[in-house]
Amino acid sequence: MVDDVAVRSFPLASLRRFGRLRRTAVLAALVWLFGASGVDAGIGSWTITGYVFGPVSAMDKATADSYKGKRVVMDEGSIRFGDETCAAAPGLVVHDAATYFGDFRIDPHRLGHTGEKVYVIETGCALPGLSSLLLLDDGRMCFSLDGVFFFLTEESE
Repeated sequence: MVDDVAVRSFPLASLRRFGRLRRTAVLAALVWLFGASGVDAGIGSWTITGYVFGPVSAMDKATADSYKGKRVVMDEGSIRFGDETCAAAPGLVVHDAATYFGDFRIDPHRLGHTGEKVYVIETGCALPGLSSLLLLDDGRMCFSLDGVFFFLTEESE
């Protein structure tokens, strides 16, 4: 029998972090249980909030900065970015994170991704950069354009 068990307190995750973790867990469960297609994974309005340059980029800082604040709107059948719209037929694909990010020659930690798997929404969209949207651990999405990884944060309703 153990008599000297000490009570330990654990810091509570913020509500925002909990929501992100919950979304990732639900998405993973849907994929595992039902083979979910990912159609709902990125639906909504997203804003470009930042970026990280990859090891090779065809874009300068001023151009990358000009993307901040732009919106990407995704629904069941299309993606709108600025004045352009493309048809989309999203499907969710699960990749090994080290291999997937290795193809881009970037450390996933630089993008804020720490998981062993990465969920990628393959959209079929012909707009540059928007054919694949990466779901990051922290609830953001990300896409690559000309060697720059742009972060998308979901707009609150």
